[in-house]
Amino acid sequence: MGKNKKKKKNKPKDFGTFGQLIQRGGGTVNPKESLEFEPREVSEGSLAKTKVKGVSIGKKIDRSKDKFFLGSDYREIFIEEREWADMLVDVEHWTPLAYTHGIEMELIIADDDGNYPDGDEMVYRMKEIVKEAIKIMKEILYEGRSDFLPVPDYIRQKVLTEPYGKEDIEKGYVMDIRYQVKNDSVDIDTFGRDGNVTAITYILELVTPPCAYVEELAYWASTLFLLAKNTLPSDLHIIASAINPATKEYQRGLSQADHHHIDAFDTNLEKVQAYSMIRNFIPHIIALTCNSPILNNQPTDVVKIINDRITAPNCVRSLRLKNNDSMLSSNDPKHYIPYLTGGEQEDKQHFMDVIQKASLEDAKYQDAFPFTEFGTIELRISDAQISICRRIGIALLIQALCFKAKKLLKKGVWVPDAGSETIITNRNGAIERGLISLFRPKNITRDFLSQYDPDFATQYLGPEDNPVRYMMQAVQRMFFYIRDELKELGFLYSPFLKPVLQSVFGNVSYAEPPITEAEYQLSLYDYKVKSGENPNILYDLIYFTIQYCQDPLNNPLTGTLTLPKEMR
Repeated sequence: MGKNKKKKKNKPKDFGTFGQLIQRGGGTVNPKESLEFEPREVSEGSLAKTKVKGVSIGKKIDRSKDKFFLGSDYREIFIEEREWADMLVDVEHWTPLAYTHGIEMELIIADDDGNYPDGDEMVYRMKEIVKEAIKIMKEILYEGRSDFLPVPDYIRQKVLTEPYGKEDIEKGYVMDIRYQVKNDSVDIDTFGRDGNVTAITYILELVTPPCAYVEELAYWASTLFLLAKNTLPSDLHIIASAINPATKEYQRGLSQADHHHIDAFDTNLEKVQAYSMIRNFIPHIIALTCNSPILNNQPTDVVKIINDRITAPNCVRSLRLKNNDSMLSSNDPKHYIPYLTGGEQEDKQHFMDVIQKASLEDAKYQDAFPFTEFGTIELRISDAQISICRRIGIALLIQALCFKAKKLLKKGVWVPDAGSETIITNRNGAIERGLISLFRPKNITRDFLSQYDPDFATQYLGPEDNPVRYMMQAVQRMFFYIRDELKELGFLYSPFLKPVLQSVFGNVSYAEPPITEAEYQLSLYDYKVKSGENPNILYDLIYFTIQYCQDPLNNPLTGTLTLPKEMR
């Protein structure tokens, strides 16, 4: 994640009248916008039975004849729409995260035709881009710019020094930000080259600081994207997709992901049990985040659309994950990342033994890794998403899974273990077919899972008389399983979670679920083919990358959310 912990020694520098600058720009300054305004404690059950402000239930939607949908009494859900600028200044009503959360976001840098700039050429150009990013970031923080929203005082005061440049042995010249996290601070390589890529070319890596609020995380993601847009020379573009659709063939190391980092667990036990909960649902998260279905300007098969549903059964949804066999976990169940129960040295050794690595440094490139040098859980499986909105929604899902593990531990219950065979089998299915893949349990029974958590057994496998058949249903049941946590954390009706829920519960204005951003790319391609146009969707992705970063509430899955009573 590119951060180094430093102990806080001095009070943050007083930047004087910046609050007045925000007021002159039309914003408001809340007296709680200060470093003392930290997340409230989330009380379990506090929101489960309360009526949520700004949310109303609409007409009934009949799903009874559609085999993909689980649940009953589907209703339209209307969530009050607010402008992002209004949400950003309303700091008093920001939504706290259960854990600190940061995201590493990898972006394609390419020209109009999708060609990568030469690596040697980019050595100089990248340094100039980073220098410009530092200059603009200082203006954003301390002077204000008309092309960026004003920085809330709460965020500005957490930036403890001016953004600065430094030389990194792997990344080259990067922009660093020192950011307050509780009583400590971390130095984040927020803007620069991805250090894991060979010298062939460059991937731009944008890294948010560890954030305590949903809106804080969205602010940093959006601002860093806009910073990239403003600093790249006119002949280059940023493109948010896990694979460049115009490149002729897969190149090792040239794929893009979103890496999530979660921290601030009470104990090591809580952290490794949260990791174990995430591990159970890795296939489900992959199915929701696939976003690399096109290579050399075409998918792997004909796009089939049946009754407004983008089935495309033989179109691989994540070419990135299908081809990336060196920076993620093994497909061998015997050597897949293991279930953990302790978090101490014995667990670390067990982890390395199972995946056959000699050190934690060698072991870190996994689907999920609970022993990072930063003290975080790192989740690396998500394809780079087109929209910031969906990135934040996935972060909320991960947070809720971790919070579920915390609640089980409080009850004296271990997180169940779905088993490496089941996880690997469905991981592979999700990579190939996303949410329409079949869900296949392997060597696991309801009785085994029920001895830990009967609700997990029911939701993970489905009831005995109605077992889960499709990954879409598995994801629906995952949401049933964490519904109460989503409510308690205030996430369920978040505009950021909405497109993630729409992927499996509907409605999307132009297609029936299941649908993710991978299907969105396939639908763009299919539309161009049927219209007799050049099917190259690169220009669309360039355009939408900018559109969806300017407003982090914007995303391609438009429509009215519908939810069954099991989710309300």
